[in-house]
Amino acid sequence: MVACVGGLRGLCGLSCRFCEANAEFIMSHRPDLIDDLNALIGDAYGLVPTDHDANSLFEFALERVVEPLSNYVLHSVLECSLYPGLFSMRLIIESLAVGLYADWRFRSDVLRSKLDLTSGFDMGMFRRCRKIGRKGVGGENDGNDHFLLCSQYNALGREVNEALGWLRDLLGGDAVGFIYEVYNDLSKPIHAVAMIDGRLGGRYVRLSHGAISLSMVGEFPPMRTTIMPAECEEDDLVILDLIHWDSLLTRLSMDMLIYAWESIVRRANNEELTKIRASIEDAIKRINEVYEEHKRRYTQTPR
Repeated sequence: MVACVGGLRGLCGLSCRFCEANAEFIMSHRPDLIDDLNALIGDAYGLVPTDHDANSLFEFALERVVEPLSNYVLHSVLECSLYPGLFSMRLIIESLAVGLYADWRFRSDVLRSKLDLTSGFDMGMFRRCRKIGRKGVGGENDGNDHFLLCSQYNALGREVNEALGWLRDLLGGDAVGFIYEVYNDLSKPIHAVAMIDGRLGGRYVRLSHGAISLSMVGEFPPMRTTIMPAECEEDDLVILDLIHWDSLLTRLSMDMLIYAWESIVRRANNEELTKIRASIEDAIKRINEVYEEHKRRYTQTPR
């Protein structure tokens, strides 16, 4: 970080005052939001394996990418800025999915090799392979090579779904499909042109960017690309609700990926899995509670 010295001191002080004012605004209007963001951060740090593997790409992603990004989601809230938070949450899910695939597929390779071998990782293929003959990992592949790659993605997907099979009834579907849909939904507002249909299947995933934005406010919240944090106002509550909702889904997806990795790659003991399972169940509980809060708020208060 750049130190707040010289000519930057006044700018930093002003930035801090904005964030302090925003924190007061958020605590007054959305008091549970900060607690749920702290739960996301707490899981990112608290579910780290105790015995470190220097060649695990999953652990590298968790410690070097996911932990700082989970903190940045909090910063995006204090800046009343939606899009940086979306980027961060999207990267949290994708980074862990890449790490899981690498540690499962290339278990004996060193970290540097795993990074090179997974440079073409595709979240869509992780969920489902359909188009035989398209480009695969590492460049042009013929249909047979691509079929082999798809088989690998599908094999991992089956193992993830089996490890998290106890969640199927709560999610309303399989784990891989849930994680992909959360990732895909985070991606839609980031792209300049995207079809927003508001779909996210499952019992607990009933509000999406499309559903909130189109049915409640009629349009997406404004994109903010400001050097200084914005001062949160009443019109920004929809932004805070979007970040809140997505942070809950991201926390659940992150915890599910950690559980799957511990089960499939590390073969964690019951005590370790029980700890992660408790975090997953708490995330689902909060998703259900916040959904009911949002439903009451937006159905009873015309906007």
